[in-house]
Amino acid sequence: MTELFDDAMDFGIPTPVVESWRDRIGANRNEGRAQPLRLSGPEGVENYSPIIEVQVEDPEKFDSLIYTRQLSLITTFCALHTPFQLTRTPQLVLDTPSDDLIIAVHTMRGRHTVRQGTRDYAYRPGQLAFVSNAAPYVERTYEINDPAGLIVPLELLGSQRRIAEQARRPVASGTLLARATASFILQFTSDTAVEVAEATEETEMAAIELVRAALGQLDFEQRPITDNALFVREAVSDLIERHHRDPSFTPNRLARLLHISRRQLYRHFEDTEDSLAARIADRRLKTACELLRTRPDLSVADVARLSGFPSSPTMRNRFRAEFGCGPSEYRTRAAFEDGVIHLGRNKAAD
Repeated sequence: MTELFDDAMDFGIPTPVVESWRDRIGANRNEGRAQPLRLSGPEGVENYSPIIEVQVEDPEKFDSLIYTRQLSLITTFCALHTPFQLTRTPQLVLDTPSDDLIIAVHTMRGRHTVRQGTRDYAYRPGQLAFVSNAAPYVERTYEINDPAGLIVPLELLGSQRRIAEQARRPVASGTLLARATASFILQFTSDTAVEVAEATEETEMAAIELVRAALGQLDFEQRPITDNALFVREAVSDLIERHHRDPSFTPNRLARLLHISRRQLYRHFEDTEDSLAARIADRRLKTACELLRTRPDLSVADVARLSGFPSSPTMRNRFRAEFGCGPSEYRTRAAFEDGVIHLGRNKAAD
């Protein structure tokens, strides 16, 4: 069955999994706008793609939902599918030429492998996968998977095209560059393919530059890309997420970690509303709120320390400015609100 998404449908992917995925990529925020193509059953297997072979254990249980959008230079997609094997055979490479590089990242747990050349490479959640349609490969997922990514013509990669066409190991997922690129891809694809936000050609070129830099890392070539605003912004978000609990973490520390000057760093955020200091403080506030809601055993002083605030008074001032109350009162309100919500759910269940 090949149809547009319908909430009444429940094919091979359980409805709760579909809804969780839609929440994660923002699809439930834009009802009536972009809709995914749903490919299901034997017909879905047959119509999945003309340039690749699809194999599944039970065609009747095959299910795939795909948001995709062609931009000026590249294509973006967000997908959810049941286990399958995709094979780009040497004959298909000859019969259906395609000079595209697919860069994808998934978030769901489960085995995901790609055979490139003579080796099988395993990709973990959050790790970038590069697959070139110009060469044969075999991609296999063993559980329900949620790839999101970009399709970039090889001709746009410049000197990095050579690397893209080779059978290479995926870029190391632990590097700042890889994390920034993966984070950008997840957000950019949901913005453009799902929420139908406009993307300028300049933004697309910046995205391509990120991809080229990540490919350069595969070739052990450290390319400076600190002039790329997308990289800097995603890298800053990643660093704040990882270091905000440290009270000594400041914008100056951010600049040092990125090996750029404070002036260079601030230049990439001139058109944004929040200062870097405010972004760090907001992330600390979010952590503090989570701890106040979930850890009643912690004192306010402990929450301040574990959230990265230099002192309890500093955190208290932040809470009053944001919520009009102190941390203790916030905790009391949150406990009451959570109790009301739980009570409402219990009554609904009865």
